[in-house]
Amino acid sequence: MVNTGSRFWFGVTALGFIGAVVYFVASGGEMYGTVVLGFTAVAAAMLGVASIVLRDGNVALAAADGPGQERAAPIVPRFPAAWPALAALGTGVTVVGLAAGGGLLYVGLAILGITLAEWMVQSWAERSTTDPDVNRRLRNRVMFPVEIPMVALLGIAVAVIAFSRVLLAVSKTGSTVIAIVVAGAIFGVGILLNARPKVSSSLLATVVVLGAVGLLAGGIVSAVAGEREFEHHGEEHAEEGAAEEGDEAGAAGEGAEAPPEGGG
Repeated sequence: MVNTGSRFWFGVTALGFIGAVVYFVASGGEMYGTVVLGFTAVAAAMLGVASIVLRDGNVALAAADGPGQERAAPIVPRFPAAWPALAALGTGVTVVGLAAGGGLLYVGLAILGITLAEWMVQSWAERSTTDPDVNRRLRNRVMFPVEIPMVALLGIAVAVIAFSRVLLAVSKTGSTVIAIVVAGAIFGVGILLNARPKVSSSLLATVVVLGAVGLLAGGIVSAVAGEREFEHHGEEHAEEGAAEEGDEAGAAGEGAEAPPEGGG
């Protein structure tokens, strides 16, 4: 059964294929834009087929209480989500990446892919049963094994990059002091949690959020300020070696020009 969601995606598929053909003819055979529009059409077709298979948009009607009574579709509360806004953000980043080049294109495509996957799973879970708690548990059971490792890797990468920017922006002595202070703070928090394991989760979350915000802010400021100047020892050694070779060549030349002693 073709539902409303699949009709939308099949419409996008048709527009994508038509746009690819028109762009190919109008641009004289330029393949980059044609491939982008073609893959957009293929992705929309896959989403349309998935919408039909998962019955996205089909709400089962509740059984009537008695003969002659109309049946009404149950109202199922939906999960709060910001997927439309993230999809718009991903589209904007992708367009900017297409125009400017570089890594923004891949960042935008990654945002779009993650957003579409999350949106599809949430839409499917919301219509699985009429119980919102069961639907939420079903969604978490599917997505948590993927979301938790991805969020952990992203958090580790952001923390490492931000901390490295801070260490590279300050002096050599300052970077050593900052590294020791941060390591001591982490060690102290670990000792405190071990001594008092029943610390409230809200307090722990507040400390983690404040630390993450401070680290991210410091990384941004340090990245804007730039790295400190580093001494290039390789160039100094190369210059010293060139100077020594020049001195040796000069000494050899002087020895060759000197007249032999006792010559007639």
